[in-house]
Amino acid sequence: MKHALNIKPLLRQPMEAPADGAEMPGPADSSPAGSAIGRFRLERRTVLTGLGAVLALLALFKIADWWTTGRFEVRTDNAYVRAEITSISPRIQGYVSRIAVTDNQVVAPGDLLLVLENADGTALLAEAQAALAQAKSDAAQARAQLAAQRNLLLSAKTQLQAQTNKLNEFSAGREAAAAEAKLAKDELDRDRDLAAKGHYPEARVTTAETQAEAAAAALDQASAAVVSQRSQISLARAGISRAESDVAAAEAAVASADARVAAAQARVESAQVNNGRAEIRAPVAGIVANKTVSEGQMLSPGQQAMSIVPVEKAYVVANFKETQVERMQAGQPVELRFDAYPDLKVTGVVESLAPASGAQFSLIPQDTATGNFTKIVQRIPVRIALSPEALATGLMRPGLSVEATVTVKPVHS
Repeated sequence: MKHALNIKPLLRQPMEAPADGAEMPGPADSSPAGSAIGRFRLERRTVLTGLGAVLALLALFKIADWWTTGRFEVRTDNAYVRAEITSISPRIQGYVSRIAVTDNQVVAPGDLLLVLENADGTALLAEAQAALAQAKSDAAQARAQLAAQRNLLLSAKTQLQAQTNKLNEFSAGREAAAAEAKLAKDELDRDRDLAAKGHYPEARVTTAETQAEAAAAALDQASAAVVSQRSQISLARAGISRAESDVAAAEAAVASADARVAAAQARVESAQVNNGRAEIRAPVAGIVANKTVSEGQMLSPGQQAMSIVPVEKAYVVANFKETQVERMQAGQPVELRFDAYPDLKVTGVVESLAPASGAQFSLIPQDTATGNFTKIVQRIPVRIALSPEALATGLMRPGLSVEATVTVKPVHS
């Protein structure tokens, strides 16, 4: 009972008010364990409060980032690296005698790839070259004949000119003879008249008659010479006509010979081209891949022997949903992430958008007029040009998977 009386006053004593923000101490707060629990609760509240503040700041940052950048980004993982791969095939038939490259070898334009046996082509080239030499010889002979005919024509013209000069000379002589004959006849008539009147002797008349006859004979001779010379001129003109015909024929022969030379030259060039096709060279720069040929193998025209991948001209084709291309246009920047190189930062630029969806270019285009219609979001291929720095790495291999993010934020001027 003494103990009970002593405890009652203690139970009736009022408890001290706790400090602001502090918990009411329990019956065991005065112990060391109770103090540790209080400190733990206080530290936990501080940590949770700080963590909440950090999460709130992070949320605000994410919201601000989405507002300024994220809402202008269009992303797709349906993107792949592409390149204009060149298939190498022969244009003539033949056995492979030499292969000058191996898989994954870098080649430049004009580098030798492989060589085909081409004995027939070499023989055809030699035959064409011999035919060309013969055609050139015939053309030279035709030109010599043409030169000779032109000389004959020039000689005929010269002779015509000489005959014409002679005709002029003979015509002048005939005119002089005609004048002499007229003068002699006039003197004869005068002498006869005077002799009839007794002023001249008969001997003088006889002499005048003789002179008149001689002058008439000279006139006849001069006239005959003129007629003969005109005949010579006619012959000379006929010779010129024949010479002109011969020259025309010679010119035609030269033209024909030149045509044969041109045809022979064309055959030589064709044979050279076919002979050169036995050596297959790289048409573009790139890396050799998919080599399916071996030495001694028979290749036919158009049969694929290997491929050349122009890695330095690679690009990306990203297939965006039709709902993503509303604000997309050429020139917008693109961030690219390669599955093969997750740490590689690659940038690019939107180069162009396809004029139709990918379904339109499929082997069997969709027919939406059928009764069983199901709406499917279409994909629009977008071509993305890679930056020169990315192409310089040589890692942009066709077929690699890419995640493309296009920034469609409008640029305010």
